[in-house]
Amino acid sequence: MSAVEPEIAAALAALPVIDFADPVAQRAAFQELAADPVPPDPRVSTQDHSVVRPDGSHLLVRSYRPRELSGALPAVMWFHGGGFVFGSVDVDDFYCAELAVRAGAVVLSVEYRLAPENPFPAGVEDCYLATCWAAGRPADAHWDGARLAVAGGSAGGNLAAAVALMARDRGGPRLALQVLLCPAVQGEGREPSGRVYERATSVVVPEDNPHILRHYLGSTGKPVPRYAVPSADDDLSGLPPAYVLVAGLDYLRESGAEYALALDRAGVSVELHLVPDVPHGFDAIAITAPTSRRTIAEYCGALVKALGQPATSTAALP
Repeated sequence: MSAVEPEIAAALAALPVIDFADPVAQRAAFQELAADPVPPDPRVSTQDHSVVRPDGSHLLVRSYRPRELSGALPAVMWFHGGGFVFGSVDVDDFYCAELAVRAGAVVLSVEYRLAPENPFPAGVEDCYLATCWAAGRPADAHWDGARLAVAGGSAGGNLAAAVALMARDRGGPRLALQVLLCPAVQGEGREPSGRVYERATSVVVPEDNPHILRHYLGSTGKPVPRYAVPSADDDLSGLPPAYVLVAGLDYLRESGAEYALALDRAGVSVELHLVPDVPHGFDAIAITAPTSRRTIAEYCGALVKALGQPATSTAALP
């Protein structure tokens, strides 16, 4: 096996120690990553939107729009990762700006509620609500709700897959594409075969899974509720096309690949990409690394193809 790319290895080593047993401490550690002021990305304009939940509370959605483009652009819903217990719109600011520029689209990042304080289905219902809101916005919103995709990494990949299922089942927005990056689509009872996954190169390891599920599922018990674990759905037909990315050093690699194959067997158009010798979430951890740049360009290309907006990458990372 080749060594991990130096820039990715360095970024991985700089991350806080992962401990899903204590989500509150974990959340605080990762929030420090967004605590230092970062100059706004000049390539995009940002705006915070407030979406009203059925109970009257408010959900934050932050939009990122490429400044060099005009007219009503397609939109990409972005659901951040973090094991359902940490992560935020602020942490993903730089990544979402890059995604908007590369995809030539408005990216809409959702500050969904986190477990364990707000277990399933709070987070996924927030993501679905935001998606319906984005699809129904008027023409002056500067994005085209009829050209809409969902995307997410890790836990966010789970949420993107679940929103695609919910939209199908509830007669919700028509989605052009679901982009699932190192998605956490598998529940308990699944162990990867033939490899040892260590924290130093894997970010998350199999021992984290029981903690993540306990926090996210709360007291819902078994069987696992629909939309909590997309791979458990016994009918994956009628879903939007999918782009599924899995990482060679990720213990979620096999379950993500299996989900892609299950979609294919159900008649869904799927692109499955395996990137060798990289850890879980490598593209967000080290966004400027050569492998990350190439991979981001590839899945943004899939978004451009699905949404119909020409790519504008001249202002993207060198």
